[in-house]
Amino acid sequence: MREPAEPVTTLRPSGHPEVVTVVTLRHLGDAELEALSQARSWYAPVSQMKVIQAHELAQGRPHTDAEVEILVQSWSDHCCHTTWKSLGLLRRLSEATARIRHPLVVSAFKDNAGGIEFYEDSVVTLKGETHNFPSSIAPFGGVATKHGGVIRDTLGFGKGAYPIGGTTIMGTMDPGTPEDKVPPGALHPQLIVSEAIRATSYYTNPMGIPMMHPIYRRHPGYAKCFALGHSVGIIPKKYARKEEPRPGDVALLIGGETGRDGIHGATASSTGMTRVTLEKESAAVQIGHPITERRFTTAIPVLRDSGCIRSLTDLGAGGISCAAGEMGAGTGVELDLDAVPLKDQSLTAWEILLSESQERMLIVIPPERLSQAQSLLDRYEVARAVIGRFTSTGRLEATWRGQKVVDLEMSFLWGACPLDPIPAAEPKHPLKPLQIPEPRSSDEWTGAVRRVLSHYHCADQSLAGSRFDTTVQGRTAVGPYGGKNHRMPTNIYASAPLRGKPYGVITTVAFNPFYGEISPESLARLMMIEAITKAVVAGADYREMALCDNFYTPRVRPDVAWDLTRMVETIADLSVELGVPFISGKDSSSGTFESDGQKIDVPMTLAVAAVGRLPDVKKIVTKDFKRSGSRLVLVGHTDSDALGGSVYADTYAQRGDRLFDVCAAASIRRIWDALLALHAQDAYLSGSAIAEGGVFLRLFEGGFGSGLGARVELCAAETYSARAGSRPRGPGEPAGRGSGGGGTGRKDGLLFGEFIGSVLIEVPAGLKLQNYFEGVPYSVLGEVTAESHLAFTVGGEVVWQDFISSLAEVWSKPFREVVE
Repeated sequence: MREPAEPVTTLRPSGHPEVVTVVTLRHLGDAELEALSQARSWYAPVSQMKVIQAHELAQGRPHTDAEVEILVQSWSDHCCHTTWKSLGLLRRLSEATARIRHPLVVSAFKDNAGGIEFYEDSVVTLKGETHNFPSSIAPFGGVATKHGGVIRDTLGFGKGAYPIGGTTIMGTMDPGTPEDKVPPGALHPQLIVSEAIRATSYYTNPMGIPMMHPIYRRHPGYAKCFALGHSVGIIPKKYARKEEPRPGDVALLIGGETGRDGIHGATASSTGMTRVTLEKESAAVQIGHPITERRFTTAIPVLRDSGCIRSLTDLGAGGISCAAGEMGAGTGVELDLDAVPLKDQSLTAWEILLSESQERMLIVIPPERLSQAQSLLDRYEVARAVIGRFTSTGRLEATWRGQKVVDLEMSFLWGACPLDPIPAAEPKHPLKPLQIPEPRSSDEWTGAVRRVLSHYHCADQSLAGSRFDTTVQGRTAVGPYGGKNHRMPTNIYASAPLRGKPYGVITTVAFNPFYGEISPESLARLMMIEAITKAVVAGADYREMALCDNFYTPRVRPDVAWDLTRMVETIADLSVELGVPFISGKDSSSGTFESDGQKIDVPMTLAVAAVGRLPDVKKIVTKDFKRSGSRLVLVGHTDSDALGGSVYADTYAQRGDRLFDVCAAASIRRIWDALLALHAQDAYLSGSAIAEGGVFLRLFEGGFGSGLGARVELCAAETYSARAGSRPRGPGEPAGRGSGGGGTGRKDGLLFGEFIGSVLIEVPAGLKLQNYFEGVPYSVLGEVTAESHLAFTVGGEVVWQDFISSLAEVWSKPFREVVE
C-alpha cells in the first residue's frame, strides 16, 4: 500500500508471489473432492479428481498446485470436449467428413482451423469460436477477446495463415427486457449488446480484418449469452501442414505479457452460471489489446516464408501449459517460467502457466533459425522470449525460481482423462399448435407486415454493422450490406483474396434460436441447408463448399444428451448425403443459468457457417432487384401452414408445434443444380434464400436495395412442380395442389413462412422456366415494378400496398432504440 507522500513511479502491478504448494488428495472422500474442486474453481467432476488422487498414490508424491491446475483445465469440457467424446459425437462427425473424401479438404478437425483448397496452390481456412461465459459477465472484454482468439486460430493454422474476414454473432435475451425481469446475477441484455458492438469495433477495426457477418438475435433462454466469432484466412498450400517439434527445438513465446487476467477461463467456461459467477470468476475474463496482435499478424507470414516456423499455436484456454503441452505431446517439453515476460510480478508458477492473457502465441523454432526469427520479430516490434525447449523425455516439465514445479508424463496428461457415461432419454417438448388469425383486411395486413419488419431478427441492424470495417484489405467483392443505399442485408460475404485474380471466397452463416424449441433435430438440418442455399443462389457450387458447426446447449442432462446426439447425427448423415463436409467447429455445453431457484436453459443452438470458392466474383448474384417488368419466381418447396418457429409466429408470442419440413437431400440437390444451371447462363438477375421473415422480407429487401418495387399474387400459395410439356401457374390463376406444395393455402403462410432451401429469384420476363426446372417445384409469384412500393393481390385485385420508404421507417427504428 502506497504511503500518502510516496511518489508513483509505475502503474505495473507489483508484489511478491505465493510459494508453490503441494495439494494432497490422499485421504479425501468423494464429497470432499467435489467441495475442493468447486472451492478452487476447478469444476472437475469427482471421477477426474479420483484419477488425480490415484496418480498421486502411484507416483509416491503429492502433486504441486501447478500440476493439479494443469490437469483439471486440460481435462475440462472446454479443452477436452468430454461431453462430445463421452457421447461419441466428435468421432461421429469426423467419420462423416472422412467418409465424404472431399477432394478439396486439406485439413479437418485436426488443426486450429479447417482448410479447403482454393485456387493457385492456396488454402482457405475457417474456424468459429464461442466466448459465452466471459461475454456474459464482462461483455466488452469477452467479445473483444472472442475476436482476438478466433483470429489467432487462423494464425495458428498450418505454419501461419493470414486472416481475411471475420464475423460477430450474438444471442441474448430481449434487449428491451424490463430491468426487474432480468434474472438476478445476469447482466441486462441491452448492456451486453451495446458493449458487444463497442468491443467488436474496438478489436476488429485496428486489426484491419473485414467484417463479413454481423448478426444479433434474441431468445429468452440466453441469460448466459451466445457469443460467436468466425475467422477466415488464406495460406499457401505448401505451408498448410505443421511439422512435429524435434528435440532441441526452441519454444518461443511472442506477443503480449502474461498477467492475472484469464485465470481459470477454461474451467469456468465449462460449467454453468449462477448469480455469484459475476463476482467469483471475474478474473477469468481476458483483457484484449488488438495492436499487439496486429503486429504479429503481419510478422507471422514473414517468419513462415523465411523457413523459421516448424509449428505454432495460439495461447487460448489453458495458456502456456496447454499450448506447450499439446505441441510437445509426442516429444516432451521443458519450460523456464522465469523467462516468461509478466505484467504482474506477483504471479505464482501455476498462474503463469494457466494465464489466458491475450495476444500471445507459441512458435516452435529450429535452433539454427532462432537468431533470424528474433531479428524478424524485432523488425515488426513483436516482443518475444525463449521460454523452453522441446525434449525427448515424454514429459511436461517446468521450473520456477530454481524449483521444478511441474513434472507430468504426457501420456497421463493427454491419455488419462476419464469419460463419465452420459445417459440419454428422449425429452418431451411441450408444444402447442399455432393460433394465428389470417389477415383479412388491408389494416390487418399492414399490422402483420410491420410487426415482421420491426422484429429484432428482421429489422435493420446496419447501425451496428456499419461500425465495423467491411472493406479493409481491398479484397471485398460483396460485403454484408449492399444495394443503392448500402444498408440492404446481403446475407453473403465474398472477397477476392488473390491480388489481380477474379477468384472468390464466399461465406454465409445460418443461426436461428427459435427452431430448437420445436425440434432440435430439424433445427440442425435446416441450418445446414440454409447456409448452403444462401451461397448457391449467389452462384457458388455446393460441391466446392465446406462447413463449420458451433453448438451451444444447456448443461448436459439425459434429455439434452438425447437432443444433442440427434442433432449431430442429423448433420453427419446430411453432410454425407449432400457431399458437403464439416471441417471445423466448437461445442459448448454450459448454457445453463441458475439464480434464486430459477434455472434458465439456452435453447438448443447450432450456428452453421459455410465457406466456398468461386471462379469469378463478378458473377455473384445479389438480392436487390435489377429490372422492372421482370418476373419473381419462388423456386423450391413450400408449406403455407408451416409457420412454427417463424418470426411471424413470434410476433404473436407463439412458437408452434412443427417446423417447415425440408425435403430429402436428393430433392434439395436438384433445386441447387437447377439454380446453378440457370446461373451458368446468366439467366436470373437477383436472388436470395428464404430464411427468417420469409418471402416478404426478401421482397422488401430487394425493393429497398434497388429503389424498385414488387407486385405479388397471393393465390400462388401452392408451388407447381414442372413436368415436360407443362407450364407454371401464373399470377391470378387459381391455386391447385402441386407436388411441391402443401398446406391449406394460407396467404400469410406464403409470405411469412420460412421455407428453408427455397429461393426467390428475379428472371427476365421472356425466360422459359420449364427448360430449367423440370421436376423442380416453382411458382411465378409476380413481377418487379418501377414504382418503389409493394403490393399484394388476390385474383388480380389489390388487397394491400405500401411505399417501401414508409416500410423502411418501421424497419429502421427497432435496433436504433437498442443501441442509442
